[in-house]
Amino acid sequence: VRWITQWISNSTMASNARYTNILLFEAFESALRQLLAEDEIVLSWPKAKTSLAHCLASQLQLSLRKVLSLSEDAANPNFFSLPGNIKVDIQRDGLDVLVHNRKGTKLLGIILGNDYLSKGQQNHLLQVQEEGCQLILGVSFLPQREYILLYSPKQDSLEYYHFNKADGTTTHLKQKDVDGEED
Repeated sequence: VRWITQWISNSTMASNARYTNILLFEAFESALRQLLAEDEIVLSWPKAKTSLAHCLASQLQLSLRKVLSLSEDAANPNFFSLPGNIKVDIQRDGLDVLVHNRKGTKLLGIILGNDYLSKGQQNHLLQVQEEGCQLILGVSFLPQREYILLYSPKQDSLEYYHFNKADGTTTHLKQKDVDGEED
């Protein structure tokens, strides 16, 4: 009976984690669409990684409120607070954008780049995932392309996705083992 209770508990936790990841990714996609609609000029600035992280973090904070069905702060409509002491920070813990609760729980970590992420950055994605970050994403804006390349670690592999700049949709591209094998 104990193992059944543990299995149900683990199954429920896994289900909750999947649902959380879906909400986080939905908020991320919405933030990325808004970034392209409102702040695309930042992508053309040289060495603008901090500005880009700030723009994405601002859009992410707004989109998280929408995904979580939270209303604006009536006292100050320009300030969008998140529940449970959740914060959206930039340039923290080796990540360009971090959604966390200030108690060590990392919900969403993002590494940004204007070009393809380096092997070191890709390894950092895997490291942050191993440290327990709920959802970790790499984002290569690739100004010369019609898509943004997204990286998402899954155990010992990376999933690659294309985010279409024109229509704001995401499609799976491939999965690649850390040692280089593609699926």
